[in-house]
Amino acid sequence: MILVTGGTGFVGSHLVPRLAETGNRVRCLVRTPAKAETLQAHGVELVLGDVTNLSSLEQAMPGVDTVIHLVAIIRENKDVTFNRVNVQGTRNVVQAALRSGVKRFIHVSVLGANPNPKYRYTYSKWQGEEAVCSSHLDFIIIKPSVMFGRGAGLTDRLIQSLMMFPFLAPIPGSGEARFQPIWVEDVVTCIVQALKGGKTGQTYELGGPEHLTYQQMLDTVIHILGIKRIKVHIPLPLMRPAVMAMEKVMPNPPVTLVELGQLELDNTTDLNSVERLFGFKPLALSHGLDYIKPPSLPPPP
Repeated sequence: MILVTGGTGFVGSHLVPRLAETGNRVRCLVRTPAKAETLQAHGVELVLGDVTNLSSLEQAMPGVDTVIHLVAIIRENKDVTFNRVNVQGTRNVVQAALRSGVKRFIHVSVLGANPNPKYRYTYSKWQGEEAVCSSHLDFIIIKPSVMFGRGAGLTDRLIQSLMMFPFLAPIPGSGEARFQPIWVEDVVTCIVQALKGGKTGQTYELGGPEHLTYQQMLDTVIHILGIKRIKVHIPLPLMRPAVMAMEKVMPNPPVTLVELGQLELDNTTDLNSVERLFGFKPLALSHGLDYIKPPSLPPPP
């Protein structure tokens, strides 16, 4: 039995059906059953719980030999903090897995997780990794760069920023921060392969086949959407007050102060990382965005 935390999230919504299709018995820890109805269509067992509640995790563990831990937040909201979910939540899952004798633990972190508290999100992900590495579990850590794909991810934020301004494409700072966007389905393939035969104690850094700057990714989205925008570079010191104001008035702004700070760091690994580690070439960003194309107009009568 495989227990998946975060089955209704971006990666989980792509991973759980794949696991079920390959004949695995899957149990998903969910907070809201209504959000997990699509998972039930794949014959998945649901159990109510939350990674911040150790007792609920222990109740979800009987019969589980493998845990795939996906739960994480990229934005904080009141008491839903990086420390509570990404750090303590991971520690709770590790503790419950140890107590239940789980044989394998796959932890999905992020490329760029680091021990610098200045970058609060990636620091929290590093702390989560540390909890896994020091646990004596048979673990594998998967660390993808920014992901794109249907349902959420990088491109949704880029599109959101473009739709806020009819004629402009705002670019934070120089726009030269580098990323290695990877298709979510390719990340899922790597997780499934690691589940079957990954080496215990290994950390796998994953990225797509290109190193792209923020500006290049934005150009790609603009081209796929078929729109025209004037690119405007906004110095980061000028953007911070505007982003702070958006965070106060918008429930889901296109960028947060934490995300703006992360643009100070590149988010890349070896270009051949997926091919070298898992034996296939991942999809390039420009080849994986058909789902954002506007519908074609019918020909005139």
